[in-house]
Amino acid sequence: MKWLRLLPLLALSLLGCNNGQTSQAPASSGSSKMLIARLDTLPILQQDPAYQELAKKYTTENIKLRQSMEKRLADGALKGDPRETYLKEQAKLNDKWMKSTNDFIQTRHTKMREVVKALCEEKHIDMVLIDSKEYHTVAYGAFDITQDVLMKIYGSGNGPAPTPQGAPK
Repeated sequence: MKWLRLLPLLALSLLGCNNGQTSQAPASSGSSKMLIARLDTLPILQQDPAYQELAKKYTTENIKLRQSMEKRLADGALKGDPRETYLKEQAKLNDKWMKSTNDFIQTRHTKMREVVKALCEEKHIDMVLIDSKEYHTVAYGAFDITQDVLMKIYGSGNGPAPTPQGAPK
């Protein structure tokens, strides 16, 4: 599922605090410095039970396709290059599941946008950058709000949410 690694990049285009507008709230330090947060959307999506079910169904269909190809190859029912046939059928399967996955992500990002906007207002965050372990966009200095978003969406986590005052500037 190589396309799953593209989720953080897709999220970059879908999330943000102020939709490109300047912040109405001053930064928490009281100065003109911007308070920037970072968010990794992949763990949020991966913890969603519906996402896990979607991934399970995709994997099941992928395994069935492989088994079907192996059986047809063993029975001599495949004509032409088996690799080419498999790649074409795999592409059809991926197209089908890409649409389902995109629809799922769109609905989940709507919820994340709402939560991120509320966090931005609550903590006076001026900008949120999408960051991930695989595709780093933030080298240092941004406050991580991933756990805050997880707690607000799924109600998990222990203790109060961290505040940006302790984040390096």
